[in-house]
This record gives sequence, C-alpha cells and structure tokens, in this order.
Amino acid sequence: MDLKGETLFSQARPRSWPGKIIQFPLVRMLVVLVFLAPVIILSNLTVIHVIRQVAEPYASVLRYVRDILTFLLIIFAYRTYTRIVEKREAHELGIKGSLGEFGVGALISLAIVGIMVGLMASLGYYRTDHLNSPYVLLMFLFRFGMAAFIEELLFRGIFFKLMEELCGSWIAMLATGVFFGFAHVANPNATIWTSLGLVLSDTILFAAAYMLTRRVWLIWGLHLSWNYFQTAVFGMPNSGVAHEGWITPTIGGPDWMTGGSFGIEASYVQILISLFVGLWVLKRAIAGGQTIPPLWRRSARHGSGDKR
Repeated sequence: MDLKGETLFSQARPRSWPGKIIQFPLVRMLVVLVFLAPVIILSNLTVIHVIRQVAEPYASVLRYVRDILTFLLIIFAYRTYTRIVEKREAHELGIKGSLGEFGVGALISLAIVGIMVGLMASLGYYRTDHLNSPYVLLMFLFRFGMAAFIEELLFRGIFFKLMEELCGSWIAMLATGVFFGFAHVANPNATIWTSLGLVLSDTILFAAAYMLTRRVWLIWGLHLSWNYFQTAVFGMPNSGVAHEGWITPTIGGPDWMTGGSFGIEASYVQILISLFVGLWVLKRAIAGGQTIPPLWRRSARHGSGDKR
C-alpha cells in the first residue's frame, strides 16, 4: 500500500472550539494516551499481581500470553482512537504487506549488528566465552518485541506523526531524535555523549524508515532486530543495560569501536554505518514524495490557491 503522510492526518473537521482544540496535533498527543494508557497499566498490573505470584514454568507461559494480548489490545485501542477522534482508518497499522516490511527492517538491523560483531571479532575485540541456554532466545524475542512495538508506536507512530502534521518532516525528525536519544540518558552507563550517539544514529534511520512506508512495521522490525541480535544473540549491552544472552562474550578494545559499557550504540563506527543507511533510506523517502511541509506553509499554499 502506497501511503502518503497526508493520508494519516486527522480527517475530523469540527466546528466548535472544544473540537478544534482536541484536533490540534499537540493536544492529540495527550488524547491518544488516554486510549493507550489503560492497556499498558493493565498489562503491568497483571505482571505485578498475577504473574509474579505464579511459579515457573507457568509464569513464563503467562508472560508470553500477556505480551500477545497486550499487543492485540494496543492495536485495538489505537484503531479505536483513530476512528473516534481522527475519523479515519489506522492505515499505519494495516496488515497487508506488514510481514515483508517487518522482515526488511529486521534484516537491516541484523546486517548492521553483524557487521559490527564481525569487525570487532576480526580485530580481537569480541570473543565467544561460552553459550547459554537457547531458551533466552525465545524469552528475549517476546520481551524486546513488546517493548520495541510500544516505543515505535509512541515515538514514531504518534509523536513523530503529529509533530510532522504541525511542524513538518524536518522539525519532527529532529525533535523525535532528540527526545528518543535523551530518553535513554538515565540508563546504566549512559552519558550525554551516549545519548548524542543515539540521536545521531537513530534520528535519520528510524524517522526515514517510518516516512518511507508511513507504517509501523518496518521501524518495529528495525528496533526489535537491533535489540534482539545485539543482546539476546550476541550478549552485548543494550543501551547500557547488560543482559545474559545466548552468547556470553569477552569484549575488549577501544570504546570508539566497541561502545564500551553502553554497547555498540555508542560506537563511532556503528554511528557512521547507521547514518549512511539512514541517509540512503531518507533519499528513497524524499524521492517518493514523503516529506511534509509545516502547517503554516501548507495553509499559506492553500490560501494562495483559494485566491486564484
């Protein structure tokens, strides 16, 4: 499905002042959370008051069931929001072609992580110490899958889209990148510089991937695959948070290459690779006419057209 950014603008045309206020993009950022927050809160309460009270292996099974139900309920809640508030279908969550877009995103991140691991291993900076239970591969697939979907729906599907509707593609790209990068500044081993690294590597790549398709599936595949292969498979820190993955590696070498204790997201080499890939995706998005001017320019253009 060839979606354009304007397709995802609100189709509501209220006449009353309260309705016009609700339709203002910054206000809708809050309104959509009213629909999504109950699902997220219920999901967390289920973990605290139900799943944690159950012994393994039943607790793990319940976690997987909870993740699947949360995923479906978030989609339902978001579709309900777009239908009631924006008076449109949630094309950004359309199913047709979703698997292919997700797969492309997953392959891109796998390639970047694989290149980094290959470079580090060839230089003696990454060595396999031992292998752990392959069960962690399933566990992290659900854990990272749910987290990546929620983050991308919030950051790109909501924040970026509504900022873009108001301020245009370029301001939305910068604002979302800075917001996303510095949202990780409180993580373990994080610094201002690691957050700036996230801004540089993710701002263009993730925003451009969303602009290219105007759907969440490509960026979900990018995000999930990055976290999954970086941590679940190769055992490296994920944004400063250490996990025990399938491979337990010994990592040494300069921080500019390995990213140090924050992980390869802080590696200068990875940042350059991601920037290159992001610029390539952005070029395709621009060629496809997927950039949007700010509201005031669109209004001026329509106004001059009306006078003619």
